[in-house]
Amino acid sequence: MKKEVFNATTYTIYLRVRKEKIGWLKFIIEGYDGLATLSTLSVSEGLIKIWTTHSSLAQLFALLNAVAGEVTPFPTPTHVAPLG
Repeated sequence: MKKEVFNATTYTIYLRVRKEKIGWLKFIIEGYDGLATLSTLSVSEGLIKIWTTHSSLAQLFALLNAVAGEVTPFPTPTHVAPLG
């Protein structure tokens, strides 16, 4: 009988998000089975911790990139000067 060993590299990502979006983001992230786990560190400051594995990291960052405009606590510039 072959014994399988779970040996995955894990990552912890700390983020600041809009406090009113913490529950929504947790629902979205944890809705993807096995993608990641989100814990709230400070509701008042919008600080969260996301734990994931190496095999889910790229998908997690793609998801975070897709929702970044919804969850960022920082103002979005209305005009960005061209580089150069």
